[in-house]
Formats: sequence, structure tokens, C-alpha cells
Amino acid sequence: MTVSTTYVVVVAIAFLVAGLVKGAAGMGLPPTAIALMTLVLPLPEALALMTVPTIVTNIWQALYGGHFRAMLRRFWLMGLLMALGVFVSAHELRALGSPISAGWLGVLLVLFCFTALTAWRPHVARGAEPWANPLCGIASGLIGGLTGVAAIPFLPYMQSLEIHKDELVQALGILFVIFTAALTFGLWDVGALTKGNLAGAALATIPTMIGVWLGQKLRYAISPETFRKVFLVVLLALGLNLARGLL
Repeated sequence: MTVSTTYVVVVAIAFLVAGLVKGAAGMGLPPTAIALMTLVLPLPEALALMTVPTIVTNIWQALYGGHFRAMLRRFWLMGLLMALGVFVSAHELRALGSPISAGWLGVLLVLFCFTALTAWRPHVARGAEPWANPLCGIASGLIGGLTGVAAIPFLPYMQSLEIHKDELVQALGILFVIFTAALTFGLWDVGALTKGNLAGAALATIPTMIGVWLGQKLRYAISPETFRKVFLVVLLALGLNLARGLL
């Protein structure tokens, strides 16, 4: 098997699996795709390849559901500050895609998995959102500009809100589009985004969408909770592998 063939196979499998997770669980595309690709590809290339499939799948998630305007009014400031945090962190630290970035990405994935696997769930009252939303947005953006993933504190925070499940899914779609657009600019700023990997990112949308379709079918075939736990355990192992770079 040649290098080019290996590249195509690894990317296709990573995005097929990540799309499956997205379709079955409603989230998890970027961390899954990145963690799998970094087993054989440099982190900057994995981050660049992730941009287009993430934006495409989340545009659909953001627009579908009937709550777009309400969720945009509720979270616009959070999204704006998240994007600002990504710009500042990526431009000033210049570490996005670096070996230390890969290590901290692993730590982030481990923290996310431990948080998701425990029964503990924080609760944020609706009245606290005017100050809590911007705080979470800037913190998530600053961390995302270093690691390339919006997971901590973003996902636990969103799950702590007083929000209906369908609204949550649509709000996540909106905020992930904003985050990934900002991340794409950050990758371009640090020189990690090229015409070649941007074309690869566009092609990666194909196995991603196939995976999403399969994941939606899988959602009705097995227990969602069982699937979620298996996904988190696998992601935990991948995160630990990446975190070894900090030792």
C-alpha cells in the first residue's frame, strides 16, 4: 500500500467513524475524526481536514428544527466571544497544531470523557446566562484556539442549561459552525491550511455524510446510552494516547 493510498484510507475511515458517531449521538464529529487521524497524520493536517465536514454537517443541524432565530438571539454573544477567543489564542500563542497542542488536546479529551461518564451534571439557571454564556464562550474559544476542539467547558456547560433537547441540538449546530469558521481562519493564520488539505477536507465530506446516515440508522438499532459509553471509552483511550506527548 502506497503512502497516498494509506492517506486516503485513513482519512476515509476516520470520517466515516466520526460521521457515524455524529449521526448516532448528535455530536462528537471533530474530536473523533481528529483523534483517529492523529494516529498516523500530523495534528495540523488533521485539524485542516476536519474543517469542511464539520461546517457542512453543522450548517444542516443549525438550520433544521425551527428554533434557529430563538437560539441565535440566545447565544449570539457566546458565539461571537468564542470566535474572538479562537482568533486571539491561535494568533498570539502560535501553538495550534504543534506537539504541545496535541498533548493538551489529549488532556482535553480525557477531561471531557471523565465528565461525560460520571453521573454529575452541573446546572446553570436561565437567569445566569447573561454573564455565564459570554464567560463560557471566551473560555471555550481560548482553549479551542490552542487545541482545535470545542469540548471543555463548552459541551458540559451547554448540557447544564435549562434548554429543550431539540433546541440544544440546534444551538450546538449554530455554535459549532461559528467555532469551526473561526478555527479555519486560525489554521490559515498559522500556515496549517493549504489548498491541498482544503481540497481533501471537501472530499472528506463524502464519507462523513455516509457515516452520519449510518449513525442515524444505528441510533434505532442499539441503546443510545450503550453507544454513548462505548464511544466515550474509545475516545478516552485516544485522548490518553495524545496526552502522552506532554510527559
